[in-house]
Amino acid sequence: MKWLTIEDIKKQLRIDYSYEDDVLDLYGSSAEDTVLNYLNRSYQELLETYGEVPAPIRQATLMLVDNSYQHRTPAEPTNMYYVLYGFDNLVKPYMRLSGGVGNCLRIATYTVGSQIKIQVGGIMPDGTPEFADIDFSLEVYNDDAKDKKVAFTKEECVLTANGYAVLVDSDKLGIGTYMLKMTKMVPDDDFPDGVRKDVHRVNPNVKVTG
Repeated sequence: MKWLTIEDIKKQLRIDYSYEDDVLDLYGSSAEDTVLNYLNRSYQELLETYGEVPAPIRQATLMLVDNSYQHRTPAEPTNMYYVLYGFDNLVKPYMRLSGGVGNCLRIATYTVGSQIKIQVGGIMPDGTPEFADIDFSLEVYNDDAKDKKVAFTKEECVLTANGYAVLVDSDKLGIGTYMLKMTKMVPDDDFPDGVRKDVHRVNPNVKVTG
């Protein structure tokens, strides 16, 4: 399991025996995968965005485990079981919506000598740059040597006719496959501080071989 433990599950179910630990592990792993699919996020992304798996997500996962433990047979039309209404309220603030402006990351890459230009976003129909109304930062790193990376604030990016762009010197990052991480601070009233931190990790199709 990724964030639940057998001890967490036993406390939720109020049991102390061990002969069903393998079943509990199965329920826990399945519940975690179900939550990640519902959120449209990966486990690694949750850690990068929040530093840990947020308590509401942990609680919602335990609710799924509890439901599986209590109801082990497929639901019949006359005998349907539902996860509590609270599940949706717990996890919805952490969902990443698919599609739509700002939810997919458009990039373009150009190479001139050792300089690599990476362009993020585009120009909207009204002529304004995508991401113009939010704060963001970019990080380009060598996936084969993750200690080699360069970071850019929004102010350090160059606003071009086609979006925001950065120049990366491949001599500094070295040989390997380069990855791009974009961290966006998105206004969202569902969060206590009114801002949701979204992390996108994208392969810009840059591989330096020598």
